[in-house]
Amino acid sequence: MSDPPELAVSVSGLGKQYHIGRARAGSLYDRIGRRRPGNGADTIWALRDVTFDVPRGQVFAVLGRNGSGKTTLMKIIAGVTAPTEGEVRTWGRIATLLQAGAGFHPELTGRDNIGLSGTILGMSRAEVDAVADQIIDFADIPGFLDTPVKHYSTGMHMRLAFSVSAHMDADIMLIDEVLQVGDAAFQKKCQQRIRELVSQGRTVLFISHSMASVRQLCDSAIVLNRGQVVFGGETDAAVDFYEKEILGAA
Repeated sequence: MSDPPELAVSVSGLGKQYHIGRARAGSLYDRIGRRRPGNGADTIWALRDVTFDVPRGQVFAVLGRNGSGKTTLMKIIAGVTAPTEGEVRTWGRIATLLQAGAGFHPELTGRDNIGLSGTILGMSRAEVDAVADQIIDFADIPGFLDTPVKHYSTGMHMRLAFSVSAHMDADIMLIDEVLQVGDAAFQKKCQQRIRELVSQGRTVLFISHSMASVRQLCDSAIVLNRGQVVFGGETDAAVDFYEKEILGAA
């Protein structure tokens, strides 16, 4: 069976379990009696039985309170973290913006990190050079492009990180909350760029606590609560459910 061209991401029965503070059996910590051997009580499921599909060419929101499993889900889709159970399938190159500046080498300049990011994504030097000026213009950090990024402010990190991710040759873009760091003008510019990417057939998965941004940008959404999908569907319905059933019940 051929891959479905209409899908960008397919998640099936996904689960992620973490062991909380477990020491190795036979370790000094165990031997001196300060911790009993684990019996399963010191584990937590960050995600459990998560299933959904993301159509190609959509902006898809993942909603949920802090600790609901949103970032863990994004990291698994990105391939940063392995799932405990279940499967994720993606079709196309993935660019991630899960933390402002993550993936940048702190000792390299902003200009050098543009090249490094393209290489990590599998682009050739010529492909990176073709979009470098667009990245630089969009980031709008004059005077700092040839400065090591360890000297950047959080806002400068975010500007360059978004610009790099949004101009590389990727089919799927994962964005985790970082757009809230910038000023209003830059947030608006980022939203416009996301719309441009979608008009080109790209797919964006988006985490945000700004329901106004979600309503403006997203085509559909899921709501996570304690690691499980409790709602999935059209954006306005998902936001209404989240605000009433999740936030309203807090």
